[in-house]
Amino acid sequence: MKKGFTLVELLAVIVVLGIVAVITTPLIQNVIESSKMNAFKSSINSIVNIIETDYNENTRPKITTYEISNNKLICKSCDNGLDIEVEYNGELKNTTGTITDNNGKINSSNIISDKYKANISNGKVTVSKK
Repeated sequence: MKKGFTLVELLAVIVVLGIVAVITTPLIQNVIESSKMNAFKSSINSIVNIIETDYNENTRPKITTYEISNNKLICKSCDNGLDIEVEYNGELKNTTGTITDNNGKINSSNIISDKYKANISNGKVTVSKK
């Protein structure tokens, strides 16, 4: 008696593995995409916290504008009319936008990265795909 698998048995296993791969690949891609979007949202939340701290700890005009560009956070016309860079730990490559602190209320509608856009309303961040 010969030991081993028949060609039909091997083909059946390959077909089953193919079906499993077809089913799981989109699920895995969705999890990866969701993780990237959550990481972007977390970065924007960190910047909101930094802006709140900067606004409260320093003497800023009632309406203060912050710009994100080239992985830097700039407070526009904050220090006697001069732009200053605000320190933050984070990375927002290919992200641009403007955040306005209006007397302690943070709002924005145009923070854009390569894949996502973020809106901030009263300090709450929402992210969607571009």
